[in-house]
Parts: sequence; structure tokens; C-alpha cells
Amino acid sequence: MDQANKLQYQQQVEKYLERNKVYHIFEDLLKALIIKKPEDPIQFLINKLQEPQTKKIFVVGPPGSKLRELSLTLADYLNFHIVSIGDLIEKELSKKSELSQQIQESLDKFQYVSDDIVINIALNQINHLENEKKSYIFEGFPKTRVQGLALQKEGIIPDAFLILEMSQEKIYQCCLKKLDTEPFNKLNNKEDLVKSHSLEYQLNLKQVKEIYKNQYFSVDGEKNYELEDMAQLLKYKLYDNAPKRALRIVVIGPPGSGRSTLAKKLSSKYGFVYISTRELISNLVNQKGTTGKEAFEKMNKGELVEDRIINALIKERINQTDCQLQGYVLDGYPKTENQLESLNEMNIQPTLMVIIDAADDIITRRLVQRRTDPMTGIIYNSIDDAEKEVRPRLIIAPNEKREVVQLRLKRWDDLKQLIDGTPKYASIIYKVSGENSLDNMIESVCYHLEKMN
Repeated sequence: MDQANKLQYQQQVEKYLERNKVYHIFEDLLKALIIKKPEDPIQFLINKLQEPQTKKIFVVGPPGSKLRELSLTLADYLNFHIVSIGDLIEKELSKKSELSQQIQESLDKFQYVSDDIVINIALNQINHLENEKKSYIFEGFPKTRVQGLALQKEGIIPDAFLILEMSQEKIYQCCLKKLDTEPFNKLNNKEDLVKSHSLEYQLNLKQVKEIYKNQYFSVDGEKNYELEDMAQLLKYKLYDNAPKRALRIVVIGPPGSGRSTLAKKLSSKYGFVYISTRELISNLVNQKGTTGKEAFEKMNKGELVEDRIINALIKERINQTDCQLQGYVLDGYPKTENQLESLNEMNIQPTLMVIIDAADDIITRRLVQRRTDPMTGIIYNSIDDAEKEVRPRLIIAPNEKREVVQLRLKRWDDLKQLIDGTPKYASIIYKVSGENSLDNMIESVCYHLEKMN
């Protein structure tokens, strides 16, 4: 089987697996195995496959946000069961028990109900829903680190965690407004209470985000979103087509096109390994070898590092376990015809090749305006972007001088023509305009990546 047919076959297999949600199924099964650790894993997996598929969503937000309306809309849109920690606490209050007295004391003082009480109430309801095999939305929980850790200890992993964000001033105003209602009229030092409550909320939220850093996504709670649009967004997040396989993505483009930023964003968003020839060479320099030093000097001058050095570094890196399991994004490789041919020799079959297009005059203008702080390594798009005390020491990087930039652009144009003339890559190339905003460019590539199947 030649390389072109091999690539086509591999793409067909991967499309089949994604189209039939095989990656999602295996991810869910593996997650359940790790959590439950059954004595008989095979029988456990068989039973798991026979169970109805359920989803769990957690939604939190500050006082005064549209948390309740959003949760109700989401539940109706997705046909999920809805639970509110506020409703559960109200139900507990109605029992007139010793526990209800403790809750009331906290509420009367405009304080959080203790974590132990909230966790006990929440987990009782969650375990009931889990046993009933129901998909659900849980509103207002977890709001603290302790609550989040308790949820994890129970093996409850959200399929989606939505956080409504609001500014500190907006949270303060909403809390102050709440204190003007009947239950709190007799309280003194309302402003101090509000400051304390809003600050406590934000500190707790920061810790919750750290626990769920790979699950949560934020939405601006101050914008007037249509709740139906928000429901569609969550459904997209919940049943997304984001790639689950170990993808091999190549991002190439002219210098100054935003290539590295795009590659890093893709790596961060999807958990791919980020591979940069510049970083590989920097690591080589740190090993105190003459090869690394010579390569780094060439790169800084805008000259090409020898293909044999770059190819060897790339080959060694992509064969490491993390790249094989997680997939990777190659930033700025290949850069020459020899390197392009080496993709075959190293058995690199790209899943996607992102090419950033931008006019030479735009790239030139960007690069010659850029300045580098030799003390910190920070790069500024122009001297005006730097603070006044920093500006006197800024320099133009050697590889961003006008004559060097023109040489680099000539090499880029040659490479682009070569790739465009290679039929083998026609089906995996995705071109994006480097003249658009960086956010627009990233959004475009992510959308394409998630819709590839």
C-alpha cells in the first residue's frame, strides 16, 4: 500500500470511529473503570454498555445572575431532570429540625451554609438520580473547594460544568440588593457583609475552577444572552464532536502570522502535545552542546538550521509516549522540501495541515514594528505597547530585520507552492487567513477540526 492510499485508508477508519462515537464510548467506559475499580472489569463494561446513557451538568453563578432561569431553560431544552441546591435547602428548612436551625442561623447572618450540610444534602439527591439513571442539571453546586472535592470523592464527574461570570462590582451590587429584602432588614453593617460575601464567593469560585479546570467553561453572566442560544451552546458542549483520537496536526505559515499562538491554543484546548522546533533547539542549547548553540544562532539570524538536525529532533520527540497517546501539534515544521519529504520517511501521516495565508506586505509591516525586551524576552507588537521605562532597552530581533524578513518570506512562498502542488495533501489542507484577528483564526480552525467527521 503506497503512502497516499495508506493515508486515505487511515482517514476513512478514523472518520468511521468518530461518526459512530466510538472514541466517546471508550472514553466514558475508561472513566467509569477508573472511578469504580470493579473486581471483574469485563463484566462491569458489559453491564455499562447495556445501561442507558446519562449526562450530568453542574451550573453555578453569583447572586443576581440568571442562574435559575438558565437552569430551567437548559433542563427543558435537553429534557433533563433539574435539581437546585437552594430548593433542597428550603425543603430541609421546612422540617423544623436541628439541622434546619443551623441552616437558618447561617442564612439570617447572610453567610454560607456549612459545607458539611450542603454536601450531605446534595449527595443524597445526586445518588438518588444516579441510581435512577437520570440525566440531570444541578444548579448552585459545588460552590466551594470542599464541595468539589467531595463530589470527586464520590466519583461524580460532570459532563459539563457551566460557570456564569460577573464582575466584582456587579456581584457586590447584586448582594447589596438582596440585603434590602425582608429577611435581612434588621442586619447591621450591610456593606461589610456584602463585601465579605462577594469576596468569599470569588475566592471559592477560583478554587472550584482549579479542581474542574478541564471540565468547566465560563459564560459572561452580564450579557443579555437569549437563554435558548445558551441552551444550544451547552448542548454543543455536551454532545460535541471534538476529536478524541490522537491527532497529528501540522501548523505552518509565514513568520509573524500568529502560527505559534494558534498551535499552542489548539494544543491547550484539545490536550495535544505542542511541538516547536524553536523549543527543541532551545533544549538542545541547554545541553551545552556545540550543535545546539550553532543551530540557535542560525535560527536567530533567520537562517535555516540543517535539515538533519531538525529532522532528528522531530523524530525523537514524536516517538515519545505522550505524543503517541495524546496526539500532537507541529509548529512550523516542515519548512523545506527536504523536511516535507522527511514526513514520509518518519511515517508522519498528518490528520490536518493548517496553512496560514497572509500577504507579504502585512507580515513585513508586523515584524519590523515588533520589539523584544532582551532582559525578559517579552515581545511587543510595537514600541508603543511597552511601558515607558521598558522602551529604551527594546531591540529589533536579528531575525526580524527587514532584509531577513524578506528572505524568510521568500522561503515560505516556495514551501507553500510546493505543498499546493502535492496532491497527496490536498484532502487534509485547511487554509485560514492570517489577516483576520487571532480569535477569528482560532475559532475557524477549531470549528473545522470538530466538524471534520
